[in-house]
Amino acid sequence: MKHLLKPLLVACAVISSSLVQASDIEFEIAGINNDNGKIMIQLFKGEQNYDQGKAESALIKAATKGTITIIFNDLEAGEYAVRFFHDEDNSGELETNLFGLPVEGYGFSNNAKPNFGPVSYSDIKFLIPANESVVKNQTTVIY
Repeated sequence: MKHLLKPLLVACAVISSSLVQASDIEFEIAGINNDNGKIMIQLFKGEQNYDQGKAESALIKAATKGTITIIFNDLEAGEYAVRFFHDEDNSGELETNLFGLPVEGYGFSNNAKPNFGPVSYSDIKFLIPANESVVKNQTTVIY
């Protein structure tokens, strides 16, 4: 019996260590000023992926005046950031003026606002702890 117990315990330890607890992010976007177009949302895992534009997940949701909630499911613990824009004209791109300033609504996690230039990653990052099942974050569209 003892010779069977040790392999069984090792197998249980391997199985339990390989199970990764997944979490969800509930991201609320408030202040959408009309129902035109869609909201384009990107979720990034870590600063390097954000800097390289490599999204962990991307979602498109029909624009609805007021507030919408986006849910990203089954994410590992770690550092994340969200950015989005309100594609009012359905072009698939954030429209800008001659000076390169956005003419469509946009925003970031943690309700971060640009200050004479792009927002910094440190302002938009947030953590999903290993023991958290749902992490909530919210923002208001910048028009």
